Amino acid sequence: MKLRGALFAIFILIFTVSMSVSAHEDVDVNELESYAEKLADIGKYEDAGRLYEKIAIHHRNESELALAASYHRNAAEYFEKAETYESAGISYINAGDCFCEMRDCENASKYYSTGAENYRKIIPDYADTWIAEKLKTCRERSVMSTLAILGILLGMVKFASKAAFGLGFAAIGRKGIMAIAGIYFMIPFLMSLVIGLSRETLYGFISTLFTFKLAFGAFQLTVALLLLTLGLYTIRKWHTKDNISKKTFLLMALPCPVSIVTMFMTCAFFIIMGLEAFKVGLLVGGIFAISILVITFLIQRSGIEKSPSNLGTAMIFFGMLYLFSIIFIPAYLPVYDMNITIGGVSTEDIIPGLLFAGVMIVVGFFVERFKNRMIKWI
Repeated sequence: MKLRGALFAIFILIFTVSMSVSAHEDVDVNELESYAEKLADIGKYEDAGRLYEKIAIHHRNESELALAASYHRNAAEYFEKAETYESAGISYINAGDCFCEMRDCENASKYYSTGAENYRKIIPDYADTWIAEKLKTCRERSVMSTLAILGILLGMVKFASKAAFGLGFAAIGRKGIMAIAGIYFMIPFLMSLVIGLSRETLYGFISTLFTFKLAFGAFQLTVALLLLTLGLYTIRKWHTKDNISKKTFLLMALPCPVSIVTMFMTCAFFIIMGLEAFKVGLLVGGIFAISILVITFLIQRSGIEKSPSNLGTAMIFFGMLYLFSIIFIPAYLPVYDMNITIGGVSTEDIIPGLLFAGVMIVVGFFVERFKNRMIKWI
């Protein structure tokens, strides 16, 4: 109860601070918008446009790209009324850039074209060949973002599955399941609020975080070895009718350093993409919590025996998965620095994926055989 009360108090404190900071900023922006409207009412359209552009830049710095795009558009419309077409063109292009960052290539194209039309009013032979290049980049980023989001979701489900398998096979009660799911919800939720309060230092912190990649590899190796060792130990003890699953399941259920870093990077990724910190916290925390609850429910309702032996097998499987991650992921890190062009997928590109899937199937087969031999040997 004391722990629950402390977590609730921390949540209320961070939420209150974030809301107060947000409210103060909203007042300043609202004052600027009110002043811009007054300027527009008396026909000072160019000055109104400049204020709207200033508001747009504020929202863009806060990664609120949808709001930034709307204010860039408002600024452009007032610049058009003032017949300052160069400024109008710049504002429309800025709006297009916001949509491009949001991977909305259709709206980006629309505002880029409108910006180019305004430039042609002062430069008749203005060339807009840059639009095609920007849209190509937008589409490539859209594909890469989709793949990145898919990878992030699979990563979250992987860590949630680890916790769910531990809860399911250890036959933990409802209160225990809800407590673990609550922990997985609260950690990313609080992380998102903290990231939202310190956007300016986010990129620097992420860069610093990447300098500790060897430490994270060591953490993951430690967790993998512990899972393998305790998995075998759980099976061995159960063979002598000694049930230690209520202790060893904690290694599966509680967040490890690697999963906490995954939560942080996931929250940071979505906030950088322009989502509000509060919504990111609900999204990431909700995916973790719901995945744990659903997978645990499916395991408990399935016909699979909920025994320490099966818990040990699950621990061995996730231990092997962690080990394979350490082996395979570093080999693909240099891809980050490459110039990637999106093209068709050839048969040669599919073969490595099929080989990896085949290796994982073979590993699963040998893990099961190894477990059976260990039981017979014991």
